[in-house]
Amino acid sequence: MVYARTVGKRNLNFAVSGALWNRSLVMMDSETKSLWSHLLGEAMDGELKGTVLESYPSHMTDWANWRAENPETTVAKLSRTSQRYRTEFYRNPSQFVVGIAGGGMAKAWNFQQLTKTPIVNDQFSDQSLVVVFDSKSKTALTFSRTLDDQVLTFEEKDKAMVDRETRSVWNRLSGKAIDGPLKGKRLAPMVSIVSFSKAWVTFHPNTTGLTKAELEESRAPRRSRNRQPRGDDKKP
Repeated sequence: MVYARTVGKRNLNFAVSGALWNRSLVMMDSETKSLWSHLLGEAMDGELKGTVLESYPSHMTDWANWRAENPETTVAKLSRTSQRYRTEFYRNPSQFVVGIAGGGMAKAWNFQQLTKTPIVNDQFSDQSLVVVFDSKSKTALTFSRTLDDQVLTFEEKDKAMVDRETRSVWNRLSGKAIDGPLKGKRLAPMVSIVSFSKAWVTFHPNTTGLTKAELEESRAPRRSRNRQPRGDDKKP
């Protein structure tokens, strides 16, 4: 997730606080020492308690796909903390969701289901949206389906993303039409977050979009790791 760090007339500087809230990272701004939820973008304690940062649409993807779509991109290199992005991180897709929240509501789509159905036409509040998933890079994104006052409906055809209304072909990672009557047009990205399903349901307990089984799995307590007996741990 990406947030604006301007609150009122102040630019805040954020760092990791070292604390956890509901097993999720807590940020702290150096100006007021307020503590912020990284998943909600909201100050949970301190002078700015209740303040919500403005969210920006963002992509969580691999370098190859990002650079292909943004060849002139610049990179913020964090040498002390950065790690190589590996899609193996998502080896159990049922543990992850892409979610959208606002107006006291939330909706999420599980990676396991998106692996089977990589293009989902859906609604959130009064917004028509499409959720897209790229299995190779494990990239999940949301775009508005409304373009020039027309609501489009998308489907997968020959591994391409096509809208039924004009049969234009779209790049699912950029939301840009690459062929057909709408070539050159671009769908508006929506603010969504890729999250562990357990964290998402914890912070958004009334979320919709997940099946009963997915909700039950997300709410189940974490299993403890069984330690294998060794040496004098073994019973005679």
